[in-house]
Amino acid sequence: MPPRWARHPRGLTLIELMIAVAISAILFALAAPSFQQAVGKSRLSSAASELTGAVQLARAEAIRNNRRVTLCRSEDGSACSSASSSWPGWILFVDANSDGVRNSTETIIKAGTFDSPLRTLSSASLTSAGERITFRGDGTARASNGQSLLTGTLSVCLLATDPAENVRDISLAFGSRTMVRRRNAAGACSSPSDA
Repeated sequence: MPPRWARHPRGLTLIELMIAVAISAILFALAAPSFQQAVGKSRLSSAASELTGAVQLARAEAIRNNRRVTLCRSEDGSACSSASSSWPGWILFVDANSDGVRNSTETIIKAGTFDSPLRTLSSASLTSAGERITFRGDGTARASNGQSLLTGTLSVCLLATDPAENVRDISLAFGSRTMVRRRNAAGACSSPSDA
């Protein structure tokens, strides 16, 4: 027969409970920075993927419809804005009259916004093109002079040093080729170069 004290299981003592809480707090403190880094990487990757998808969709729609399709900076989700500061959002529309400005008869294909603390900045060639990329029916985007193929970059960045690679550059080369690169900007956000 087991001893009398072994027949009735006891709960945790106060000391055991305090030790368990202390160990949990230490584990949480160690995991929190990794969690913040994962959240930052996820935000950057998600925004960069959405913007890359919008550029590729603009090109595909231009080819499919044999019409100009424009991706531009937008502050209100319905009109283009040429202010050369961070992009709060963007719209993608069929540019029926080829003027690069959306009017009420031109259909928005897709729109998006960038949530804080993300910032999206454009390179000099996109700024000189009025903060927009317009694909022609042949699937190419032209520079502001209308002659040469557009080469430019949109950067999505996070003002933080964690993750270390706090910038995603979405580059458009030769008027149609899209590429995404990660970049370490030491926690800063600045306008990217065209190349």
